[in-house]
Amino acid sequence: MTATGVSNAHEGALDSTQGWLIVGLGICILTAIWGAVFTFTVYADRLAATFGLSALQVSSVFSITTAAFLMAGGLFGVFAARFPLRPVFATIGIGLVITAALLQIIESYLGVIVVFILLGTTGGTAFTIVVSLAPQWFDAYQGLATSLTMTGIGFGPLVLPPVWLWLFDQTGFRSAFVVVVGVTAGLVLVSSLVYYRPPKGSQTATMVDAAWVRARISNLRFLSTAIGFALAFSWYYVLSAHLVDILTANGIQLNIAAAGLSLIGGISVFTRVGGGVIGDRVGQRETFVTSAVLAGLCAFVLPFVHSPLLIYSVLFGFGIALGPLASLWSPIVLTRFGSDNATATVGLINVAVAGSAFFAPFIVTALHRATGGSVLPLILLGAITVLGATLFYWGTTPASGDSA
Repeated sequence: MTATGVSNAHEGALDSTQGWLIVGLGICILTAIWGAVFTFTVYADRLAATFGLSALQVSSVFSITTAAFLMAGGLFGVFAARFPLRPVFATIGIGLVITAALLQIIESYLGVIVVFILLGTTGGTAFTIVVSLAPQWFDAYQGLATSLTMTGIGFGPLVLPPVWLWLFDQTGFRSAFVVVVGVTAGLVLVSSLVYYRPPKGSQTATMVDAAWVRARISNLRFLSTAIGFALAFSWYYVLSAHLVDILTANGIQLNIAAAGLSLIGGISVFTRVGGGVIGDRVGQRETFVTSAVLAGLCAFVLPFVHSPLLIYSVLFGFGIALGPLASLWSPIVLTRFGSDNATATVGLINVAVAGSAFFAPFIVTALHRATGGSVLPLILLGAITVLGATLFYWGTTPASGDSA
C-alpha cells in the first residue's frame, strides 16, 4: 500500500464505529478490573477469615497487589507494545482464569500473595492497554472518548461493592472471587476478538527496545511528565488508604467516613465526561492542571473541616478533580510524545505512578505518627499535588526543540 493509501486508511479509522466499540468494551473492562482490585476493603475481612490472615498480612496483600498492578502492569505494557494486541489481550484473559482457579486450591499466605500478584499484573496490563488504545482511535472526539472509557474507574467502586456483598450472602469468598474475576476474564477474552491498533499513518513506529526506553527516560520533558503525574495523583492513593481514619479523627461518623471514597468515585463518573468535553474545547492540559490544583486545595482544607456538610463539600471537590485527572492524562501524553508505541509510553507512566502509590501512604502515616495529627501530612500532600501539576504541565508543553 502506498504512503497515501496508508494515511487515508489511518484517517478513515479515526472517530469510527470501531473506536466507539473499543470505548464501550473499555468501560466494561475497567469497571470489572477496578471493582475487583480496588474494592479490596469490601472483602478484606472475608479474605482474612478464609485463609487465617492477620490484619498486617491482609494489608500487605493490598499493597503488593497495587504495586503489581501499576509496576508490573506498566512494564508488561511496555513489552506488549512489541506484539499484536489480540494475542496479548487473550493471554491476559487466560491469566485471569488461572488467577480465579488458583484461589480455589491455595491455603497459605504465600499462596494468597501469588494469586493477588497475578491479579494485579494481569489487571494492570489490561488497564495499560485499554487507556492507551482508546485515544489512538480518535481525533475530533479524543478527549470525550478517553473520558468515557475512564468512567469504568468510577463505576467499579460504585457497582462492585454491592455485588460482592450479594455474593457473600449466597456463597463463600472463594466462589465469589471466581464469579467476579471470571466475569472480568470473560470480558477481556471477548474484547481480544476486536482489540487492535488503528492503521498507522505514513510514519513508521520505532521498535520498542532498550534504546527506545533509554531515550524516553532520558528525555527531561517525558521524565517531568511522568514524575509530575505520579505526584499529582498521589492524593488518591493516600485517601484510598487513610480517608476513613482521617475523617473519623476529625469527628465524622464512621458511616459517613466509609462512604467518602464512593462519593468521590461517583462524582468522578460525571466529571470524567464533563472534563473530556471541556478539555476538547478549552484545552486538555489546562483542564488537567486546574483539576490538580483543585485536588491540592481540597487536601489543604481537609484536616480543618469537622462538620458533615463541609466534609461533603471537600469530597465533592475531590470528585470533581478526579474525573479530568484520571481521564485526560493519557491523550495529553500521547499527543505530546506521539501515539506510536502508545502502550509502552503509558506503561512507563504507570511505573512512575507505582512509586507514588506505594510510598505516599507510608510517608503520610509516618508524618502522622511523628506530628500526632493529619494537618502537616495533608498540607504537604496538597503542596506535592500542585508541584506535580506544575511538572506535568511543563513536561507536556509543546516544544519543537525537544525530541519525543
